[in-house]
Amino acid sequence: MTERLEAISGSMFSGKTRELMRLVERQKIAGINTQIFKPIIDDRWGRLQKVRSHSSQEMDATPVKDSRELLTKIDPKTKFIAIDEVQFFDGGITKAIDELLDRNIKVLVAGLPLDFRGEPFGSMPILLAKADNIIKVTAICTQSLPNDGICGGEATRTQRLVNGQPANYNDPIVLIGASENYAARCPSHHIVPGKPK
Repeated sequence: MTERLEAISGSMFSGKTRELMRLVERQKIAGINTQIFKPIIDDRWGRLQKVRSHSSQEMDATPVKDSRELLTKIDPKTKFIAIDEVQFFDGGITKAIDELLDRNIKVLVAGLPLDFRGEPFGSMPILLAKADNIIKVTAICTQSLPNDGICGGEATRTQRLVNGQPANYNDPIVLIGASENYAARCPSHHIVPGKPK
């Protein structure tokens, strides 16, 4: 990674965390001191000290409650920081990342660019605009079709489900979950009842 700020962007189930771990592993092989951070609210797997992909790969991580706490946890020897689920951090995360870059620490972020409503999510759009490089990953649209198959198209959206039905636009933005609450959808099959036109 020659970029100072790199971002991995994609819907749920697109492999963002797996890609983050792959890039972190490369830094470690190169002998570069690395740290991984994640928001403390991401407790989907019951292991707060890990980041975990949907394919069950894991790597040690430090959970933090906000951007200020993240800055207090930086080891002086660290030269590479990875932040998973960056969209869940407070608005101060962009300034915290600027500070890390000013210290000549390379930063890799992974997150959802859009919330379940299909609207910009947290600080991710700002970080995408500032990134030196963006890795866009997609999932497979799993919308059922009448012929008992699935769409199979490029899923760039995250569909929240409530009792198997699309969540309403006015539902809370943040709901931590996995396949029990979310599905990958292409733009054609992403539905948000109640969304203003």
